[in-house]
Amino acid sequence: MALNVGPDFKQRWLNVPEAVRQTFIDDLGRICDVLKPESNTQQWLEMDQKQQALSFERIESAYAARKAELIEEARIRKQQALERALEAKRAAEKAYAEKLKLDELRQYAEQTQTLALIRQTIDRDTLTYTSRYHKNPESAPFNFAKGLSVSDNQMLSELESVRLRLELEAETQIEQALSAFRTKLQAAAQEEIEYILKNSNFSDQAPKS
Repeated sequence: MALNVGPDFKQRWLNVPEAVRQTFIDDLGRICDVLKPESNTQQWLEMDQKQQALSFERIESAYAARKAELIEEARIRKQQALERALEAKRAAEKAYAEKLKLDELRQYAEQTQTLALIRQTIDRDTLTYTSRYHKNPESAPFNFAKGLSVSDNQMLSELESVRLRLELEAETQIEQALSAFRTKLQAAAQEEIEYILKNSNFSDQAPKS
């Protein structure tokens, strides 16, 4: 009589735990013993009942251990997937923060350049205006513009006040831009913390066999 092990025997045999395969081999060896002419059938049946009980225990324990291994492997794969997702998220946030930083630096450079141009314009206008005003000769018989003249000190004081106001306004705009940038970074950090707390929900207890 030929032994029919069914289709895909090799794949099914290799997929079972090692302890289960060894148990099957031991059972087959025990069956071969009873086929020998000198074997005592009654003694073999009594011994076979005990061996079958042990075989069932070994098979059940092996499959329970294999199930625990599969659960742990799945947990590790899920944890690794989460870590990869977090790394990708951190990389994206870092790139976004770097982009914001570069944009803020560009705006700061533009504002600094604008402030420098304003300062140059003020200095140039100051020289232009002051060159128009000069002291009249003392020998002049008449000074009709005396009551309407503006002193050089007064003119310079007004121009200096305008320059200071423009500088303060530019510094205020720069500070507002930096404050907005810090707020964006804090929001991004808070979002990452909430994401980690939401997804890191694995149990530290080992799976029960």
